[in-house]
Amino acid sequence: MHKIIFHLLRKRMLFVGFICVMIASYIIYRNFQQNLPFLIVHISWTIRYIILAIKDIIHDQINAKHNRNDCLPQPGRIAIVTGGSRGIGLEVVKMFLELDMEVIIACRTPSAGEKAILQIRESGINTGQAKVYKLDNASLTSVKEFAAEIKRDYKQIHILVNNAGIIGYPYQETIDGFEQHWAVNYLSHFLLTALLIPLLKAGGHPEKSSRIINVSSCAHIIGKINFTDINNKNKYLSDSAYAQSKFAQVVFTNTLQELLKEKKYYVQVYSVHPGIVLTDLFDQYYLWRYKQIFGQYLFKSPRQGATSIVYAAVNKAMENCGGIYINNCRPTSVNPDALNLSIQKKLLELSLQQVQLNDFFQYV
Repeated sequence: MHKIIFHLLRKRMLFVGFICVMIASYIIYRNFQQNLPFLIVHISWTIRYIILAIKDIIHDQINAKHNRNDCLPQPGRIAIVTGGSRGIGLEVVKMFLELDMEVIIACRTPSAGEKAILQIRESGINTGQAKVYKLDNASLTSVKEFAAEIKRDYKQIHILVNNAGIIGYPYQETIDGFEQHWAVNYLSHFLLTALLIPLLKAGGHPEKSSRIINVSSCAHIIGKINFTDINNKNKYLSDSAYAQSKFAQVVFTNTLQELLKEKKYYVQVYSVHPGIVLTDLFDQYYLWRYKQIFGQYLFKSPRQGATSIVYAAVNKAMENCGGIYINNCRPTSVNPDALNLSIQKKLLELSLQQVQLNDFFQYV
């Protein structure tokens, strides 16, 4: 059995190696006119991502048996899923509905959310309730408007899945003046969580806490926060920007868990890495157009990626385990800097300043 597993892994790693060569060659081809130092930095980031991907693929192969969620139906539980109209978010919505929950799809284009619900019902999933609300994570005003609507329509929320995200986009600032990876992946979710804390607090009980899930990535391991230039405008690389935003999510998870513990709220926070999943999230990458050729050998399906998220959100085994980072439904080690109290404090202060809050709990 071990020989068979080793043989399969070796074949996949050889295939990964081939893809790595293609990626490196493409980068050199696209950047040969740029100055050499920038090209070297670009290639070094690509190499880091390749190494991370190889490790993650191996980890998934070894731990695939743990990536499952055995859970009883959860009628009466209300969940919000940002970016819930497609990709991993859509699968999370499906799995929540299968558990007979009420699910709020928060997405930029409501018609896409309505279409997703129709497809879910046509697939045979008839349990649970689903609604769609407009949320554009690239706009802090939209976040505030969404939260106001939810507070108008609901008195409590039990699960918040901060899932919406982007990767690989060229430099662009949002209407609020923030680099778009930072704004969409992290800052908008920071504000949304702060605005919805009153409803999450209301939904939590000693025997069953409310839960916040920050959908992060293994990329956080190579991320760091440039506190002097959060937009990284002068030396911008999308790979670095993405890693920074995902690292910020993990730092935020640990910070918020301690703050909630001090407040004695029955709310738990988790970071989850869904894995490298075959979705359109990577459409910005040239080689992704060939995903059907090699994707089945390397990446998880959207449902496999969603499993760890749902596990963290509803499974009884995760009760009172807030602050941990989950991969394949198992606690996994994080970038040690995410546990650095100085970094946690600086990020909290910066984030509050950027979203113009005096205190994270000012709406409670």
